[in-house]
Amino acid sequence: MRWDKLTLHKSLGGFDFCNLEAFNLSMLSKQSWKLLIDFASLLARVLKVKYFPDGISWMPTLATIQSIHGGVFGVPKIYLPLGHRRKMGDGSKINVWSMPWIRNLPSLKPSSPSLQNFDDLTINYLLNSGLNSWNNTLVLAIFTSSDATAILPMSLYSRSTLDLRVWKPTFDGSYIVKSAYRTCSDLIQTNSPSHGCTRWKSIWNIYIPPRVRGFIWRLAHQCLPMRANLLNHGISCEYSCFL
Repeated sequence: MRWDKLTLHKSLGGFDFCNLEAFNLSMLSKQSWKLLIDFASLLARVLKVKYFPDGISWMPTLATIQSIHGGVFGVPKIYLPLGHRRKMGDGSKINVWSMPWIRNLPSLKPSSPSLQNFDDLTINYLLNSGLNSWNNTLVLAIFTSSDATAILPMSLYSRSTLDLRVWKPTFDGSYIVKSAYRTCSDLIQTNSPSHGCTRWKSIWNIYIPPRVRGFIWRLAHQCLPMRANLLNHGISCEYSCFL
């Protein structure tokens, strides 16, 4: 059986073996995440000296880090943004149009067109001055009804708190390789067939010895060395029963 099928989740008919490509990407992306949240780390200082020796415009943005790591380590640009989100504090560092911050939307970004001459609009301008609440009138005027419906129920934190980058798949927002591995694995397996999930789950949930469940799984995938299967794999043998 091919390795890419063995690495599928058990609910998809695989054996949930470790996908080395996904594991490698999740480990490499950990370096990108460290660079995003810790500008004073050794990695950040080395890359700063190499790519920005004059110190001009050195601000580790997601696009900059993906470009550097995509060339140095081979981390794809599509991967890191999947688990990346902005957690609002005072809202002064979060661009309304380009950064992911609306947790109630699948894309995390507004679908409303940006206002002319206001491409650099940040979230703090959407809040009431001196109050920890949304400016409902302004939000309804700038965004579409669907975006406004997703924004206004969002709870706000203390205005003295700084904006943070958080990792969506974990509860506390910290980057964990295990959660990143699952995210990357799902991305790689996007085109994998998902039919028959109920059948596979019913097999793994049977209360029988694990070796018997493994036998049923191999039988369902026609992996047992029976003569019909051997012939299908190009192994010459008699099709009829030996006895």
